[in-house]
Amino acid sequence: MKSMQKGFTLIELMIVVAIIGILAAIALPAYQNYMTKAKLTEATSLLDSLKASVSESYGSLSTIPSVAPFALTAPQNAKYVTAVDYKSAGGGAGTTVSIILTVNNTGAAAVDGKYVGLFGTANADGTITWVCGTASGTGVTAPSAVTAMYPFLPANCQN
Repeated sequence: MKSMQKGFTLIELMIVVAIIGILAAIALPAYQNYMTKAKLTEATSLLDSLKASVSESYGSLSTIPSVAPFALTAPQNAKYVTAVDYKSAGGGAGTTVSIILTVNNTGAAAVDGKYVGLFGTANADGTITWVCGTASGTGVTAPSAVTAMYPFLPANCQN
């Protein structure tokens, strides 16, 4: 008599479990990085809107404002940006300006409590040349290359 096999052998089940474990070990860190990048989108979007208000002020007044032309508090609906800092001595062409955001609550140790910002230099033609980058703290006027944040930031902010 021929017996028919019904079901899976123990070896087959162990192979399936091992494959699922390997896939989970690869997928989970990639997913966590993706989620941190998505959370940092809030900061980069806020930087773009703040940049626009400074650029508009300089374009219309021909001077960089020494006082921020926006509120120095994080927006009420912000979940991951906890503070906003603005630094400029005010003035015309050649004047530097920095807008720095404090990032928190992302769940990533490489990002929480760190700073990302825009650093600008006023041009004689009424424009501002902006550089996006990480910062070592608030009140700095140049990017500081905090490389631990680089995997989570857009390529143009890795300065």
